[in-house]
Amino acid sequence: MSSLGDVIHALPTLAALRKNLPESKITWAIHENFADILPGKPYIDEIIYIDRHKLKSPMYLMALRKELHSCHFDMVLDLQCIAKSAIVSYLSGAPERYGYWELREGSKFVNKPLVGEHQFDHVIERYLDTIRALDGEVKAIEFPLPVDKTAIAAAKGMLADEIAEGEEYVVIAPGARWTIKEWSSQAFGELAARIVHEGKHIVLVGAKSDIAKGITIESTATHIALLKANNEDQGISFEENSIKRGKIINLIGKTSLRELIEIIRGARIYISADTGPLHIANALKKELIALFGPTSPERTGPYGGEHIHLVISPTSKATTAEPLINDPECMNQITVDMVWQVYQEIVADNS
Repeated sequence: MSSLGDVIHALPTLAALRKNLPESKITWAIHENFADILPGKPYIDEIIYIDRHKLKSPMYLMALRKELHSCHFDMVLDLQCIAKSAIVSYLSGAPERYGYWELREGSKFVNKPLVGEHQFDHVIERYLDTIRALDGEVKAIEFPLPVDKTAIAAAKGMLADEIAEGEEYVVIAPGARWTIKEWSSQAFGELAARIVHEGKHIVLVGAKSDIAKGITIESTATHIALLKANNEDQGISFEENSIKRGKIINLIGKTSLRELIEIIRGARIYISADTGPLHIANALKKELIALFGPTSPERTGPYGGEHIHLVISPTSKATTAEPLINDPECMNQITVDMVWQVYQEIVADNS
């Protein structure tokens, strides 16, 4: 129901469910601010919005129970498996209520765990094991993201004045849900300076809470560019005359969720730490560079293809068994040179 990355990780299960049950009615219960990431028909027939701020209100729970019971559900598949999703599962009135094996926060008292061969693998496979355990077939990992013509036009309009038709750009998302997972804005700024110096444009994306990060990235990149120009005046060449300078286009806090999808869809390369937009890039199979430290990419990182390039902190201790380590310095051990090397390898392989 919540967390952008979690919702995207569940999309392959939705796709598999629909293929196994083509005539069934599928309803998704979700927090409204994440609903735009969901596809419409034929995958989902109906969406029910859950107000997470009211889940402790008896009046709201009574109204929600009435709404859910009116749908006469036969089965609930609770992939989040925490207290708030278990509440919705319980209120549904469905005679069959399932979750994958890791039932947390009391959800084991509501849902039946489904265990498969991928019990300790990536969370996408853990979710898909619920389909397999119910005698369904999983042939491929598919991410059915929405395609919105209005969002496509809006995204093109945001870039039209800055990036010419056919020019490539790199998307950078500097934020994360938890500060501990973030790479520093200063480091992103240094990386951005190198990328634009090579002639590629950069598009910054993120939530309104990331606006300050975008300002830091732009100012850092500008400062480095000025230093390079001054060094050239002193006889140090940076081949300025042979390279067309790139631009930084700051769209942080300016896109809807579906516009963000289209901005990422058009990117040549995507770069970020462990954050929701990273999983959009993965779902779109964009060439991506993912920075990981206190979280485990083997459990919740981008999954399913050669387009994925990981840069893992040398001090990372996160594992699939212990996927989140409280280490505030972990991400700081990733250097700009480490990320730049991976970026150059991608560009060279595709040149």
